[in-house]
Amino acid sequence: MNCLKFHKYTMYNPLAPITPGLMNALLQEPKLIVRQHYPRGSTGNDTIPLLLTYYYKNNDIDVNRANLHLKQLLEDKYRFLYDTENEEHRKKLLIAAEQPRGYRIFINLLPARWQPTTSLRRKIHAYVQKKYEKKNSKTQKINVQLQDLYGKLYLLLSWKENKAEVLLDEVENTDPYVL
Repeated sequence: MNCLKFHKYTMYNPLAPITPGLMNALLQEPKLIVRQHYPRGSTGNDTIPLLLTYYYKNNDIDVNRANLHLKQLLEDKYRFLYDTENEEHRKKLLIAAEQPRGYRIFINLLPARWQPTTSLRRKIHAYVQKKYEKKNSKTQKINVQLQDLYGKLYLLLSWKENKAEVLLDEVENTDPYVL
């Protein structure tokens, strides 16, 4: 787990760095891979954190999603769309998987059995209390799932008969000690 100080709050990074083995597995089928800047992957030193998000090229919906994702990154100087059927792009992706000096490169794969950290769970409870359930107890059971969408992390929250989908950034900026 990597963390980054963001103002006075910590940014949580559940995504794994890309590895050569994982990249070789991804390259077995035609894909489009969107590259973008990824602040959650920062280690605070001079490395540039990047995120690779893959989409299946033989699926029209995924191709449309890849293009939509890229359009959302107009201000990102690191944005790029790799086509794994392009030999030059394949070579660059294999180099990226080696974690070249000056870069820290992640892939949009979430752990199968993800659980929020204790600190994040406190912030989730505080967020739900502030935003939705002001009078309920802090100990209320909240089910949490993590989801990646276009390079952004969302929390799918459910409690009682309620559901909410919120950006992880929004929850992280909640002070768990101020209600």
